[in-house]
Amino acid sequence: MMDKKKIDIIAILSLAVIFVLFYSLFLKDDIFLYRSLSIQRASLKSAIIRDLALIEAHKSKQSEIMALEEEIKWNIEMLQKENAVPYFLNYTSSLAGRYRVELLSVEPGEVLEGDLFTKSIFTTTLSGGFSNIYNFMYHLEDDWKGVKVERLTMDKNPGDNRINVRLTLAVLSI
Repeated sequence: MMDKKKIDIIAILSLAVIFVLFYSLFLKDDIFLYRSLSIQRASLKSAIIRDLALIEAHKSKQSEIMALEEEIKWNIEMLQKENAVPYFLNYTSSLAGRYRVELLSVEPGEVLEGDLFTKSIFTTTLSGGFSNIYNFMYHLEDDWKGVKVERLTMDKNPGDNRINVRLTLAVLSI
């Protein structure tokens, strides 16, 4: 009986040695490759999640760009029509409201008609805080490329922190 136990122990040890040799020769690289691929998979999964957020942000930017392109197209069409000046007056009024600037008066001046464009002069009186008036004038020239400030005078109200500004604007229309 002892011999059978020795044979069983030798068989078990030989199986263990064969398993260790088999593992070290054949499976070690596969297991290492499996672990590295698992790490890469986790990394790619987190990159996909980050990229999905980036894609959604770009989709919203794309829709904003399309809306701006439509607005530009509409502005060009308005400039080419005869009613560009009333549109400019409406735009100026809404821009003043957006920047909390009080539009005290808009006085039309001379109109110079050329071959390619018409130049209309307006004298505008504004009242508001300095930064509000600055932002209003900046966006007026930046948004409507056919508007240029030709003359500006500024006075401070003695009673509060508001300023009064008198602008002479040149509005170009096609």
